[in-house]
Amino acid sequence: QMLIGFTCRVCNERTHHVMSKLAYTKGVVLIQCPGCKNRHLIADNLGWFRDNKTTVEDLVKEKGEAIRK
Repeated sequence: QMLIGFTCRVCNERTHHVMSKLAYTKGVVLIQCPGCKNRHLIADNLGWFRDNKTTVEDLVKEKGEAIRK
């Protein structure tokens, strides 16, 4: 099990969700914000949304932001 906590950039609501490590490393993970119902891409290892494998860590690094583990 893995826990992720983040603040939605659409509505600024802080949320925490649990996901399986298998889904994060091998599958696709979308998390829906409980506030605005916006869906956030957390992991895309199957190439559904981008041409290559992508995780939230890659997306944060692209924007030049910090991530804590």
